[in-house]
This record gives sequence, C-alpha cells and structure tokens, in this order.
Amino acid sequence: MRIKQLLTWLCIALIFHPLPLRAQSPKAPQQAEEPVIPEALDFDQRQTEGYRFELNPFIGDYVGDKLGHSFITGLNMAVNLTPALSFLADFGYSPAVVDGSSLLGSSFTNKNIWLYDGALAISKPGAYRSKKGVVEIDLYSLIGGGILQINNSNRGAGFIGGGMKIYGKHQWFAIKVEVRNYFLSIQNPNGSNFESDFTALVGPVFRLPPRL
Repeated sequence: MRIKQLLTWLCIALIFHPLPLRAQSPKAPQQAEEPVIPEALDFDQRQTEGYRFELNPFIGDYVGDKLGHSFITGLNMAVNLTPALSFLADFGYSPAVVDGSSLLGSSFTNKNIWLYDGALAISKPGAYRSKKGVVEIDLYSLIGGGILQINNSNRGAGFIGGGMKIYGKHQWFAIKVEVRNYFLSIQNPNGSNFESDFTALVGPVFRLPPRL
C-alpha cells in the first residue's frame, strides 16, 4: 500500500511543481526583460476555451488493501466555477475481490461495491510538444469524500488524488487520466478495519456550454 500512496503523492507533487518558462535569448543586462509565459500556460491566452459543465464516463483499475484487484467504471460530472476551480460529483461500481476461504471473504454477502463521491479540484494549465505541435493540458489535484457501499454497509470515505486532461482540436472533447487514494474502514472480522484503496481511471470528457 505504501507504493500506491507514494504514486498518489508523486502525482500531486508533479502537478504543483513550478512549470519552466520559455527559454529567452541571452541579452545584455541593460536589455533584460521580464520572462514571457508561453500562451499555452495561461488560461486567458491559450487556444483551449473553458466550459461550465463536463461529463466524464470512466473505466480503470481498483486496487484494494484487503479487497484485492478489480476493475471500476462509472460517471464523473464537473461544474467549473473558473478554469482553475471545479466541483466534482461521481458514482462508480466495482466488484469486490475477496478470498472466500478467509474470515473477511466468508463475511461477504454482497460483492458489489458502489461509490458516491464529491470533490474539489484545483487546476493549472500545462502543455507538451508533439509531432503535430503543442498539446494543451490541464494538471489538477483534488480532495474529496463520499460513501462507499461495501457488503451492504455504507462506509464514509475520504480521498486525495490528481490527474490530467488532454485537449485536442475539438473544443468540446478531451481525454482524462486520474488517480485516487481512498481512506476508509470496513468490517473486518480478522484484523484491522482500516482500508486504503487505489484507483487509476481513464475516459473521455464531453465539455458542455455555456463557456466560461
């Protein structure tokens, strides 16, 4: 589990790491100017426009501390207050993977896991070069909480995470990649109740008007 938490914190650290400014030609001290921020790294100047609403169906991996490795799928909805600040709500489904011969596995009467979450996301603009030119992206971190329904029991959970939205030639479309680390407790008849779960998600983003 330390590896999963390390990956999550590394993702958040990369998001908040200062982005390099565009290299400037050497100039004499008397001709020095203020550094110029590339247009792609400025919400107000880049080509990608902001939209108020976003829908993101997703699929990915669900890796549980005690629940094993499974898949997860669901739908994320975002309301963008500004290009940098968003509220998110989502629901998801994952089948629990438990050892039926263990005390924990034998206690399960329902192996369907349902997730209902809300979160606050903070974004910053980014970009990278491809063969076809500059690709604009959003790097974001998020913190939130919600309810995980596990074995017919509603368990409160918190999570941290981060991700990236990759934009293309169509303003209304993007691709999102995201990781989350959930913290919760489960009813474990044999050992600690603390559970730390990791999700890695990917899916399309459909951006809806009005524009910001």
